[in-house]
Amino acid sequence: MTPRFIRFALSAAFALSTPLAAQSLPGVSDEETDIDAGARGLSQVLFGKGDVVFVRTARGRWYRVALNQGCTSGNFSRQDPVSFDTALNNRIDKLTVVRFPRTNRSCSIESIRASEAPPMMDSKSRVPID
Repeated sequence: MTPRFIRFALSAAFALSTPLAAQSLPGVSDEETDIDAGARGLSQVLFGKGDVVFVRTARGRWYRVALNQGCTSGNFSRQDPVSFDTALNNRIDKLTVVRFPRTNRSCSIESIRASEAPPMMDSKSRVPID
């Protein structure tokens, strides 16, 4: 193998292993984050379209959480209670399992980004719900 081929193979492997940049959405941060739910936890969880959930902490901060594709499809009620299996430090991250106890469904988190309040809470919000 030539050094040029090896460099190409390494750069291709790196490109495939690097996650794509977050898609820019109005009113939503481009950077991934985690949620510090703190001792008081979450104050609100609202469903957007598709597999998007908006979460508000007790401190009033909003986050747009994208769940795994198909999580909320099929026999699913958007009225179901939601729980987040957090670690002892009350942080919600991409390793947190999201549970819907009434339907015995669990989902994974694909993305967490800080957000303005969603349109369901603020009619002037720029945040898309899907």
